[in-house]
Amino acid sequence: MVKTMKIALISDIHANAFYFKSVLVNIKNENVDKIICLGDLVGYYDEPNEVIDLCRNNNIMCLEGNHEEYTLETKVYAKEKEELYRIKVHNKILTKRNRKFIEELPKEILLEDEGVSVYCTHALPQNSSKYIYNPNDIEDVHLRGYDYYCSGHTHIPYIHYKYGTCLVNPGSVGQPRDYTTLPSYAIINLKEKSVSIKKVEVDVNAYMKHLEKIKLHLSLRDILVRKNA
Repeated sequence: MVKTMKIALISDIHANAFYFKSVLVNIKNENVDKIICLGDLVGYYDEPNEVIDLCRNNNIMCLEGNHEEYTLETKVYAKEKEELYRIKVHNKILTKRNRKFIEELPKEILLEDEGVSVYCTHALPQNSSKYIYNPNDIEDVHLRGYDYYCSGHTHIPYIHYKYGTCLVNPGSVGQPRDYTTLPSYAIINLKEKSVSIKKVEVDVNAYMKHLEKIKLHLSLRDILVRKNA
């Protein structure tokens, strides 16, 4: 039943299976009923197949993000960013099964039962690449009276309340961009009507050695080790 569910929200894994595995271990200790990924399984890092396999094997409900659209060529991206986005690389290495997986991802998920509604999308319903850093900028028309409005894309977590709706951004699993270098996720406990952001410790140095070994773009490494504010 939706009304009594405990949900883990994740987003923006970006082919970083190393961080994702640590986050999944942490989530399993929460005894959740469902895990929902708000999109961007692919892009940036080097293990898109591993990430998609983990999502499938853990029965994670996944949404389409803008990087899935770039990969499927249903959304145009700036080609000068290819070295960072690595869309062509991912297109070459994705298995047929995993490409089919992202082809079938929905743009939105709505869980609704006994008067409780949880709406999930990547950024905005009509624009998966729109950055919403201030939750007050989400127009009321998008909220539609939902109890929970969940979105990712910014890589920055928040919990905010607006006109009776709880707006939740779980941050990023694969490339956190907030005041810490730690991956994050959100827990929504519908029975207790509580929401929280969880941070997960990872061995950044070990992952950096891996990225250096495969000579991944310096910018993709630097963003993971910037100093805390």
